[in-house]
Amino acid sequence: MDRRLRTANYPFACKCGILRHIGKRWKELLSNEDVRQIAAKIADQLGEKQHGPRKLVREVVERCGVAFAQEVLKDTEEVMALGGMLTAAADRLRTKGGVFFYLARGRMSDEIRQIIFPPRMIRNRQQASSFAAGEPEFHWADRLNILRPLLDEQGEASTVKITLIGRPGKIEIRKDLVITTMSHSAGAPTFPRGVPALPETPTVYTVYIAAKQWKRVESALQEDPGDVMIVEGMCAYDAELPGIAVYATRATTKFTEAARRDGDNGTASTDDKPAPKANTKAVKSGKVNTPPKAAKKNSPPAVKPSIPESAPENIARKLRELHAAAELYRQKIATIEAKPSGQQFGLEMTQKLLKNVEEEISTLQAQYA
Repeated sequence: MDRRLRTANYPFACKCGILRHIGKRWKELLSNEDVRQIAAKIADQLGEKQHGPRKLVREVVERCGVAFAQEVLKDTEEVMALGGMLTAAADRLRTKGGVFFYLARGRMSDEIRQIIFPPRMIRNRQQASSFAAGEPEFHWADRLNILRPLLDEQGEASTVKITLIGRPGKIEIRKDLVITTMSHSAGAPTFPRGVPALPETPTVYTVYIAAKQWKRVESALQEDPGDVMIVEGMCAYDAELPGIAVYATRATTKFTEAARRDGDNGTASTDDKPAPKANTKAVKSGKVNTPPKAAKKNSPPAVKPSIPESAPENIARKLRELHAAAELYRQKIATIEAKPSGQQFGLEMTQKLLKNVEEEISTLQAQYA
């Protein structure tokens, strides 16, 4: 039986287990779906939720190989277990995904690195060219065909908020709850160029408000017919009703808010406030309490990097950051080496990280020497 056919019948977990044995033939033995699943699993282990980083992980797997990506993931886990890795500026720790991309970038060939991690200038040009005039126009009638493939790789919204301003419709009261509906027709608002116009059909909003909040709103609306309700909250699609359901977290009115702001802007007089009592006991004894002086922090040793005179400012800044990172790694190595031989945990990995930084420094210095 053909080896590819045998491998195709293996469960996904088995394929992951034999990857170290198949070397450069992984593309012959794994389908695109297998590669996609492996990349997704690695992205999950890195804690990457956004589409951009997950796409980068998949590019690393597709262009460098599954075994390469899994080896980098293993080293990433080791780095994180040792306390993580600083950024080039040495001002914060990299995320787990950031460590993965840093290690992967340093190990791949220059050709592949230019494809997956293009220089900033090229990346900006690529982004700008994607919005060139040659792109097809958007037509509302074609939106379903456009959106179907997009739904296969959805992003994730961490927060969704909605604000409704207007007069409520008929009220239905339940225990601790008030329900009303509001409809909205946008008319002809002005949107940025390229954004399609809103549908002419009004959107219906079913609003759920806590009874306690509604009492204040109701009295304000009854006192002034010109007042309007303001509802802030979360929204969701209700498949059994037309429109959108709104779950209010806050309900007030326009005039109520205006009165509250006017009250907040008023300044209370400080003339009537009693003056703080003097510490007469300390004065009589001749002793005055003074705040303790802040302890001085030991500043890190000054780093004097060697920067080529011909290097542009951005390269010079990058070199200074790399030198600072290298110095910190050297200090960490010295600390580890000072421990007994049986307690020098993480020495080899820290030495690898220092070597990567030093190689990057050497490359930049040679380029602008």
